Amino acid sequence: MKPSEYYQQKINAHEIQEDAAQRPVINILDAIVDALVSQKPNHFFSRWKSPKPIKGLYLWGNVGIGKTFLMDCFYHCVPVPKMRKHFHQFMQALHQSLKTVEGEKNPLSVIAKKIAKDTRVICFDEFFVSDIADAMLLGELLHHLFENGITLIASSNVTPDLLYKEGLQRERFLPAIELIKTHTHVMHLYSKQDYRLQHIQKAGVYYTPLGELAEKNMENAFIYFSKGVAPQYDPITLCDRNVVIVKQAGSVIWFDFEIICGRPRSQMDYLEITKSYRTLFLQNLRVIANNENDLILSFIFLVDILYDAHCRLIISSDVLPDKIYAGEKYQAEFQRTRSRLIEMQSDDYVYQHFSGKMLTDL
Repeated sequence: MKPSEYYQQKINAHEIQEDAAQRPVINILDAIVDALVSQKPNHFFSRWKSPKPIKGLYLWGNVGIGKTFLMDCFYHCVPVPKMRKHFHQFMQALHQSLKTVEGEKNPLSVIAKKIAKDTRVICFDEFFVSDIADAMLLGELLHHLFENGITLIASSNVTPDLLYKEGLQRERFLPAIELIKTHTHVMHLYSKQDYRLQHIQKAGVYYTPLGELAEKNMENAFIYFSKGVAPQYDPITLCDRNVVIVKQAGSVIWFDFEIICGRPRSQMDYLEITKSYRTLFLQNLRVIANNENDLILSFIFLVDILYDAHCRLIISSDVLPDKIYAGEKYQAEFQRTRSRLIEMQSDDYVYQHFSGKMLTDL
């Protein structure tokens, strides 16, 4: 089945609505699938020689316009060995893999060859570079992946030329941008419709303004999602460091915003949380100032990782999601976060895999 056929099935089943802006993307994805399927070894020694990489796709545009769904169509249909990761998860795994190849003359080449043994296509959701360590690795890594015949499919909120904008030593990242532009079709998907916000019935899990009522609602929600399990208050350990919590019970944990986002945190901290907890409470979320770059990035990473793991996020705040961050530097990334925060308030998101009365019914 081609992506276009899968896409049409979803339309016919009334699971999605047709969007003319998405058709050119689907056509490119069809062509990529055809090229991957038709690529065959042309001589006996081909199994020791990497195939020429098929040109992939870098799809960028605003949040909630269907980029991830279009990647779903491709990934569902392409019948070759493939890998799909959110970009930050892939980079965290890469940093871990580098520890296993210490001493190698060219560790990134070794890692790329290992990936290519099992994979012909890598799909990256939310391609977004903010970390200097990631930026310095990416150019060489992409070079070796393409050298080993890997096809790249990526979604992003920004055009390749704006990746790692204003980042430290950005000139060393520019070769990575050129590799992306050389080895992918760069397409801008434009739509005024944010599909995430359609048909959302709010579940009542974002409490504002701060005050006695918000505190009461947070406490009631904690009892509800923890199913009455007795809470514990001791600090937890994340990446070998003690972290103060408000409390935890079962698969539910409660943090203060300044503790979980305002202190130096890595994405690994947040990934560790998702391994043990399915619901996270975040109290005292506030406006993030234009110059608080580390804070907004930590908050963006936290929301992204919770969303990717389909964990619940229950918030008390003195501002609505639209007003959390008005800075310019990470505004494009924050728009994705804002959209996700709103989706994470929906009944469908909050109560998936959770039985019982809804909070709004209590």
